[in-house]
Amino acid sequence: MIEMPEAYTLARQMNEALTGKIFQGFAQGELRHKFLWLDRPAEESSAILAGRSVTGASSYGRSMYLHAGSDYMIWFGEIGGRLLYHPAAGQLPKKYHLRWDFSDGSSLSFVLQMWGFVRLLEKPEFGERPYKEVGIPPLSAEFTLERFNTLLEEYPDKTSKGVKGFLVTSQHMNGIGNSYAQDILFRARLSPRRKIPDIIATEREQLYRAIQETVRLAIESGGREDERDLYDRPGGYRRLMSSQTAGTPCPACGTTIEKMAYLGGACYLCPQCQK
Repeated sequence: MIEMPEAYTLARQMNEALTGKIFQGFAQGELRHKFLWLDRPAEESSAILAGRSVTGASSYGRSMYLHAGSDYMIWFGEIGGRLLYHPAAGQLPKKYHLRWDFSDGSSLSFVLQMWGFVRLLEKPEFGERPYKEVGIPPLSAEFTLERFNTLLEEYPDKTSKGVKGFLVTSQHMNGIGNSYAQDILFRARLSPRRKIPDIIATEREQLYRAIQETVRLAIESGGREDERDLYDRPGGYRRLMSSQTAGTPCPACGTTIEKMAYLGGACYLCPQCQK
């Protein structure tokens, strides 16, 4: 799944590659996916977009926004898949779920691999903040240590679920998923199972710093190595705690990294460093 660093990278690249281009149309490919949700028929979206220019792209947490003129915006939300740019002389993929064509012959394609939604919003629908109902991205000005501590206290499952559950809940923080949560917890030296009431003030600050450090490093690296950018290149961020590092020595203490079942999925951690 695309998390904040990947969304930031893709939005920055779309802003650079697509701004000023004129939409020619929008189409669905022959592929269909039951977990891809569109808010309009393709024909309606195509008619709305045709002739409008791309005025920029942005991201917020794990969502991306491609602006069409001054009155419409394409919202890519919670997506797991490949979003690729195809220059005018480039070759389109044989199979895709969605495609946006531009008047200069270039295209943008999307292949869904997990789930996600794509909405075409009119300005009255989104105003200035289409993301106002979701959590705060970790590197935003709003994400202060004080606000972070408030979010921890407001987490409704703080006594029943571990701190990892908090990290991946987008209603509190928008942009972190399972992939980065594990590295964050390793850098903070916290077990995924630790309950929030048991985390003392110094550990909370350490967790806050670990969130910022991990997300910043991943953005600087262009996202994770198992995700692709707009030009189909892998990111440069290699995770410390993952299925690829399970069974290898911890980079801090040398203890074998373990796999742990938790919250319906798998966690990877150092049993010595993370308590």
